[in-house]
Amino acid sequence: MFIDLQAKVLCTERPTSFVICPGTPRFPFLTIFVLSNLQPWPTRSEMSLTGEHKFTKESGAALVFGIGYFILFLWMIYAYATHRIKRKSRYSILFFHIAIRIASQGCGVAFGILGFDNPDVFLAYLILGAEGYFTLVICAYRFLISWHQHNLPSKESFLEPRETDKSRTRRKILIMALIWPAAPFIYWRNFMVWMHTFLILANIAIVTGGSYLAGADYTQPDLPETRNRMQVSKITRVAGQSVFLACNFILLFSIIRTLMLDKREVKSKGEGKIHPTLILLFVTWFPLIVRGVFGVLQSGIWGLSYYNPENYNSKGFTDRFIAIEYCLGVLPEWLSAALLLCTYGTSRGDPTSAKEDSAVKNGEVEKSESA
Repeated sequence: MFIDLQAKVLCTERPTSFVICPGTPRFPFLTIFVLSNLQPWPTRSEMSLTGEHKFTKESGAALVFGIGYFILFLWMIYAYATHRIKRKSRYSILFFHIAIRIASQGCGVAFGILGFDNPDVFLAYLILGAEGYFTLVICAYRFLISWHQHNLPSKESFLEPRETDKSRTRRKILIMALIWPAAPFIYWRNFMVWMHTFLILANIAIVTGGSYLAGADYTQPDLPETRNRMQVSKITRVAGQSVFLACNFILLFSIIRTLMLDKREVKSKGEGKIHPTLILLFVTWFPLIVRGVFGVLQSGIWGLSYYNPENYNSKGFTDRFIAIEYCLGVLPEWLSAALLLCTYGTSRGDPTSAKEDSAVKNGEVEKSESA
């Protein structure tokens, strides 16, 4: 038996028992299932009388990371206001990620206090949290490409050839937006176009698998249809998460290759130190891979899944699930964002890129400390 997410039964009646199961980790395909083996859900009046609306462990964990992200957010606002970083730069993607994560953690605090008494907060928490890992992988690639464009002798990245014609750049963006499946065949030499395409396909696989599983009847798990849905959903979600993981390993290969190029350049100049930005990017890879492995495990292991009713109680998530989610999901994302932001200090003395040299030469913009 399925109950609509917006049904007033949540606030006015006491069902036998139920649990909210998202269709895929951190995606907004939600269905509430009535189950016979869970504890009765308290009514709104009982929650008020028993003081259920109080600060919980879920709220505390969300608040801690919300403050952490807010500190990064304030520094970036200051850097933008003082022109320490440019608006059109690699930092813009990171700023977008941090803003989304602040909103997500705010919803996490509200969800920890209200529980499922306000399912809209839970829905917003899952939607906003879905942006984290994807944007961070993109951020890491953009920061590495920026280092190539500023520090390699050719001032061009082997991951993304430099576009000298602005009209061609706009055309590429338009093609990626409108006919992205054909983009890799048009720009087949551009690795980043391929990577964006595969990440989009991975997102489609994760969402499709989640929505397919949302239609399963958990009251009869032994039914062939239910088993088939669970198996198909598991395969598609694991495949999607595996693509993200593969992109992470390609990022590691790219960072190692860049380290070797920089080491060769340093040796030729008689210097003895590798660029600190590359060291930070290498360190950033480790929390990213932890997050990626967790995504695959969460899709394939039932005990880590949002679908598992044992991960919920009448207040929301169980303590065990909170610890797993924040230690293996949220913490690695925050560490990655903080490490990427630290590259501002290590890249301030970098040479200008070819694009900046051309702009300065043409009198279009003034030289900036950070691109």
